[in-house]
Amino acid sequence: RLWNDGVARESANVADERPAIAVIGMSGQFPKAKNVEEFWQNLLAGRDCITEVPSDRWPVDAYFDPTPQVPGKTYGRWMGVLEDADKFDPLFFSISPHEAAAMDPQQRLFLEACWGCIEDAGYAPSQLSGTRCGVFAGCGPSDYNQHLGADGLDAQRFMGGSLSILAARISYELNLRGPSLAIDTACSASLVAIAVACDNLVAGACDSALAGGVCVMAGPAMHIMTSQARMLSPDGRCFTFDQRANGFVPGEGVGVILLKRLADAERDGDRILGVLRGWGVNQDGKTNGITAPNGDSQASLQRSVYERHGIDPATIQLVEAHGTGTRLGDPIEVEGLCQAFTALTDQRDYCALGSAKSNIGHLLMAAGVAGLIKVLLALKHRTLPPTIHYEQLNEHIAMEGSPFYVNDRVQPWRSTGTTPRRAAVSSFGFSGTNAHIVVEEYVPDTRRSRPQLNGPFLVVLSARKKERLRQAVQQLHDHLVAHPEEALADIAYTLQTGRDAMAERVGFLVTSRDELTQQLAAFLNGRSPDRELWMQGTVGKGSQTVFGSPRADEATLRAWVGGARVDWSGLYSNKPRPARLSLPTYPFARERYWACSPLPGGEELPPRTPDSSSPRPEPRADGWQ
Repeated sequence: RLWNDGVARESANVADERPAIAVIGMSGQFPKAKNVEEFWQNLLAGRDCITEVPSDRWPVDAYFDPTPQVPGKTYGRWMGVLEDADKFDPLFFSISPHEAAAMDPQQRLFLEACWGCIEDAGYAPSQLSGTRCGVFAGCGPSDYNQHLGADGLDAQRFMGGSLSILAARISYELNLRGPSLAIDTACSASLVAIAVACDNLVAGACDSALAGGVCVMAGPAMHIMTSQARMLSPDGRCFTFDQRANGFVPGEGVGVILLKRLADAERDGDRILGVLRGWGVNQDGKTNGITAPNGDSQASLQRSVYERHGIDPATIQLVEAHGTGTRLGDPIEVEGLCQAFTALTDQRDYCALGSAKSNIGHLLMAAGVAGLIKVLLALKHRTLPPTIHYEQLNEHIAMEGSPFYVNDRVQPWRSTGTTPRRAAVSSFGFSGTNAHIVVEEYVPDTRRSRPQLNGPFLVVLSARKKERLRQAVQQLHDHLVAHPEEALADIAYTLQTGRDAMAERVGFLVTSRDELTQQLAAFLNGRSPDRELWMQGTVGKGSQTVFGSPRADEATLRAWVGGARVDWSGLYSNKPRPARLSLPTYPFARERYWACSPLPGGEELPPRTPDSSSPRPEPRADGWQ
């Protein structure tokens, strides 16, 4: 096939042979959402998660001026705040508190999110040791340590501020041997990272991949610089596609997905959250300004993704748009989509447009992965969440007679015939680098019957410290109440084989979900074990290996609690293996590690002592804590 630049490219038939990529795990934190389930509930409720910049981040009044482009000031005082951006569990990763305080919070958040993502997929992180698992992190420079003088520049801050180390932390922690890349293409960075991960999986450079992005604004620099460029919304709201569109609102977040080639994921019995069917990256090239978007380049990218991967855009029912809520950026994006779609389909008014930025703001380097996680959650629940703050279409957007409509309400996501539910995600960087990914629901083979296993079942939990173990028990108890449809055999199997065994341990021998819920509640209430059907212990020196069998359940449980290494596969040697589930991941300690913050005029706020994080204290009258 000859494209419009006259260069011969591979035909669509050849491209169709490229393997699809399965998403088998995901993890994230977003404004007013400590995990992806809370994120979904906020999206479903149409919740506005933007707040004023909190006083413990920086003194917003000292930097605020409603007049645009005042030097050193910002006319925006709002942000999608990541509430736990200052929290970390350093000892879990054998990191000293001194080094933790020197680390860019983006490093810390991405490290914990990767760990949680692996567990969400139903794998013990140690199982990846020595494997060709790649890490692809969309990230950018931080202002966390910018205010430090020469005396504050040490080895810990050298490593703690490095973007390459950000991606490498989890590779080092888990002994991962695949490529480890930090990718900065500005606002498209995390979606570009996911596309690059897919390319590496297809090329055979890795067999699995952690991909995503992170963004934390530790100081007011981003607000000040974007105010100088007149990019911020003075209302503190993102009016995507709306007539009131007047700029974006900065936001923070972290998101990671775990990827495998689809055939490998099916072979390994993985829980598949969605299938990436097509992806691509391009560059705007020469425009009327280096930061100006290029609708023709966006359309060219989308069209090439559909043609190279054999995707009919008539089957795409949702586009999670970049949708920053700027007066001219939104119209350019919609025009590009219309060009790409109408070149390949004549269907009209069938594809919903949405943008999570209306809820959480623009997460910059983490924006793309936030949009993809939103789509994966929508596929899981077969529901289209609303784009909020939409009342009247931006007068510069020509949507009548196009394939698109703005989805401003919750509605069921209905399938169309035999085609799986399918969506596209776009992300554009002000660098001119664009990314586009098509994701569809996974349709399992219904001919495979689910195993029916009889109890009793061994349900095991562990943690590094006793208070973390108690939190793990609480999380599982709450999860059982919220998810009554999950089979007890699947729960037990996931916790046995999908978690690393740590020093503080508790195990439950149960025959039903109700019994497990009761035993978890008994543990939390401090009651004694019921007929020794649950056991707790701390691992001491020395351990043994025990091969479990259905006839030795209590002995197996007692040995494991005492520190034995159990070969859990022995429990299923003559049985079909249960399924992996998305269960609560490790409850990291929430301790504050934060460098001192700058004040106008060079004065500095003294650093706070790290503490275990109970609720944040009320600010003093002067705005500082």
